[in-house]
Amino acid sequence: MPNVNQRSSNAQPITLHPTLVQRCQATALLGEAVIRYQVSRSSGDRIHLLALASMANTLGALTAEDAEVIETALAKPAQQHIGASV
Repeated sequence: MPNVNQRSSNAQPITLHPTLVQRCQATALLGEAVIRYQVSRSSGDRIHLLALASMANTLGALTAEDAEVIETALAKPAQQHIGASV
């Protein structure tokens, strides 16, 4: 009885399509930026999110659903953080 766990000598390695890899990376970066902005509401994080979204859009990695999530997050304005005075 043959061993079912043996690999054929002509088996090809599993490779991901470059577009899929690019899309996954864009989703991860944008997701992190959206969460960071939602937590901090800082203008710096807002600018970072806008820059990433613009880059993803230029590269064709921004879906309509991604854009909607980003627009919803950006609908709430950034807050100015004033340093505590002592």
